[in-house]
Amino acid sequence: MTTSSTSDAAAVARPRLVDAADATTQLGPRDVRSRSGGASIKLGLQFAIKRLVDVAASLVLVVLLLPWILLIALAVWLTSPGPVIYSSRRIGLGGREFGCLKFRTMRKGADQLQHQLEQLNEAEGAVFKIERDPRVTTVGRWLRSSGLDELPQVFNVLRGNMSLVGPRPLPLRDCALLGPSAWRRHSVLPGISGPWQLDPDRHADETLLEQLDLEYVDAWSLWSDIRVLTRTLWFGLRRLLSTDSELANGG
Repeated sequence: MTTSSTSDAAAVARPRLVDAADATTQLGPRDVRSRSGGASIKLGLQFAIKRLVDVAASLVLVVLLLPWILLIALAVWLTSPGPVIYSSRRIGLGGREFGCLKFRTMRKGADQLQHQLEQLNEAEGAVFKIERDPRVTTVGRWLRSSGLDELPQVFNVLRGNMSLVGPRPLPLRDCALLGPSAWRRHSVLPGISGPWQLDPDRHADETLLEQLDLEYVDAWSLWSDIRVLTRTLWFGLRRLLSTDSELANGG
């Protein structure tokens, strides 16, 4: 067997661990913009109204949630070393890279450990997920289960990087593993909430992410955003109450 044939066979037999790791290290902002070049950015009166609603609602949310934001920031700061806010590099409108803000839920240096954990990935499709991720802190586990780790994303909305409703913003690694058709996701602003985040089967079938996001983009309307926001409020309340109940029972 020639050297060329050997290398070709090795490439075919390459396990998922290497594929995902390559996606993390090889895909940069230029590659993302190139691959999403076919995504036509949606503009018009409805999107202008959507942006006004985003800004107005986010300002109200910042005022209402400020006590929670300060308390959570204090809890993160007191319980583990590192910054309170974590800026995760994500892909947004038109394939542009931006820093998606979250309360830090993992110990310092967690990003550098993901390569070692790829083989433990429990999710199907492009998403990386480990139910008992060893990098997650105690406070971080509660923040994730309640969804409160995403509160700082209201500032992303105010900055124009995100919307209250839209496709889930994905890291570079995950975007590299999506099919070509999925790049239509970048024709609208990514959202704090969206159809995938509210789907009860999202953890059982991570491949629903691409399907639900594309359905949202193709059938988008202001009314669909209102429906998602209404469901998000109800879903978030139930999630928070469920988390508090588990904590009270020692779960």
